[in-house]
Amino acid sequence: MTLSKLFKFVYGYMLFKAFFFSLKTRVNEVDYPNAEYVSMWRSFLRGFRERELKRALNLVLENSDALSECSLEIFDCFDRSSYFALIHPNHPNVTLGFIKDSDLWDIWLKDCFYKLVREKIADLIGIGDDVKILDLGCGSVSPSFYGELVSSNGIYTGIDFSKPLLNLAMARVKEGRLSDRVNLIWNYVDSKLLFKRRYDIVICSSVLQYTNVKSTMQNAVRALGGDGLVVVFSEVFSDVHKDYLNLFNLYYSLIPSFKVFPSIEEIRNCVLDCRIKVRDHIALIEISK
Repeated sequence: MTLSKLFKFVYGYMLFKAFFFSLKTRVNEVDYPNAEYVSMWRSFLRGFRERELKRALNLVLENSDALSECSLEIFDCFDRSSYFALIHPNHPNVTLGFIKDSDLWDIWLKDCFYKLVREKIADLIGIGDDVKILDLGCGSVSPSFYGELVSSNGIYTGIDFSKPLLNLAMARVKEGRLSDRVNLIWNYVDSKLLFKRRYDIVICSSVLQYTNVKSTMQNAVRALGGDGLVVVFSEVFSDVHKDYLNLFNLYYSLIPSFKVFPSIEEIRNCVLDCRIKVRDHIALIEISK
């Protein structure tokens, strides 16, 4: 299963969700209290045609084996939360915050498509025994996953701003007896970070859409000490996956930290000397002095 195939399925699946949402809420006609979110839906629906449902059906049928690979619960939560978001942007039933809803994020990070992303990243970069990895926006599951791969000769450092997710990560690290090689830091990945060691690989998985891209990439380059590999996963690269952009912007706007999806060109402009290869929603950025 490729990530591209998975997200084709997800795109078709969410198009159906969006169509039924528009029928149930009559959001094009009814004025709900959250005028900003109503405006986003109306903007999206102006470009939506019912013939797209045929395309959505084809995407779902052609990529239906994606269902056997991972849970789609996070995307169902986007749909459920949309109804409550029409009432108020901070409605308690919009359950997508990294701090308030960390228990849900922990489930999604463990069992949703993020599991497949971790496996794809590990396969692509071939993590060796003595590698040093920095993970910007590590969440609650990646530290124990990558900590196992670097072995006792390597180093893994994870940074995240959600203390509840880091607490869950720490519990898994201790349970797996990985404390000798895993360091966890509570901080924002786009604040100015100082590094005591040089890393071989920096991972930015599903994080740039929540941060200042320039500041985050500057931290990544600084952590490498001049050359190395930065691995970026994004559900959507805005200049590569243009078909997905409007729909994913609509749903991801429900996550309190969401800003915009990054573009490959923006990432390239943040790094002066690099080569970028995009494989299956993953950008491999080779940086050298």
